[in-house]
Amino acid sequence: MKEKILKLLEILNEGLVDKESTMKIGLLTLLAGENIVLLGPPGTAKSEVARRLSQVIDSGNYFEYLLTKFTTPEELFGPLSIKELKNDTFSRKTDGYLPKVEVAFLDEVFKANSSILNSLLTIINEKKYHNGKEEMEVPLISLIGASNEFPKQEELSALYDRFLIKREVDYIANNMKIRLLNLRNTEFSIPKEFKLTVNEIKKVQKECLKIEIPEKISRIIIKVIQNYENHFKNKKDDNENELSEKISDRKIVKISKLLKVSAYTNGRKEVDISDLILLNDCLWNNPKNRKVVEDVIGNTVEKELMRIF
Repeated sequence: MKEKILKLLEILNEGLVDKESTMKIGLLTLLAGENIVLLGPPGTAKSEVARRLSQVIDSGNYFEYLLTKFTTPEELFGPLSIKELKNDTFSRKTDGYLPKVEVAFLDEVFKANSSILNSLLTIINEKKYHNGKEEMEVPLISLIGASNEFPKQEELSALYDRFLIKREVDYIANNMKIRLLNLRNTEFSIPKEFKLTVNEIKKVQKECLKIEIPEKISRIIIKVIQNYENHFKNKKDDNENELSEKISDRKIVKISKLLKVSAYTNGRKEVDISDLILLNDCLWNNPKNRKVVEDVIGNTVEKELMRIF
């Protein structure tokens, strides 16, 4: 599996500049069955990264949509069945829409309005969709979101919280822009032999249950969380520089799963210190706090390593 993942990452990064780390964490998120949101200004290849990740699964069941504040339930969940309406039954024709796919990409995801928000949250949280009287099982493995801005509305906080990975995607560094001039505009595709089947992804998730987190690594993780919480304790949302940050028990469980997937795909039987770099994209909520959170994580890991070793 390790060799296949490495080759897959190589293919995913072809024709892109400085997107290696974003693509890697996106692939790990998909393998873990979690969700990722890409935050950044227009023109930073967020959509291209998402579309490439969507091709990883060898099923063809993929849904993509650009949300606006006027997006209706029909556009995401499928049109109403006229045939069923004639029988006084409310039912949507969901084939080809969000309730029937393994991977979905929602561009400008935080434009979601109240008419679609509840159903969207149920799909993400419970992998279920209430289609009239019928409760459908949703095969969704991973939702990839993208947005040009951080959501500030309170009603979107639950949706934002369901993205374990918040990845900032910015313009590439000046010293790398020369590489853009020589890019070849070729159609992207992943050869079938390097794609992952749904069964392979399920196997990865099952095998990850056997991955251990050693006590010394567990202690470092707990210390990071404690220092993170202490740093932001009593912070006010109206502070210009730092906004309050919280971490739920649910997120800690999901982080553990992601770390184990990282270890497994690197051919290891336990999580080690190198996997903890993933915390940089898991813990912060507000982009204004990203650098502060990274510093808290880095300083804590360094101190704990010196103490342990």
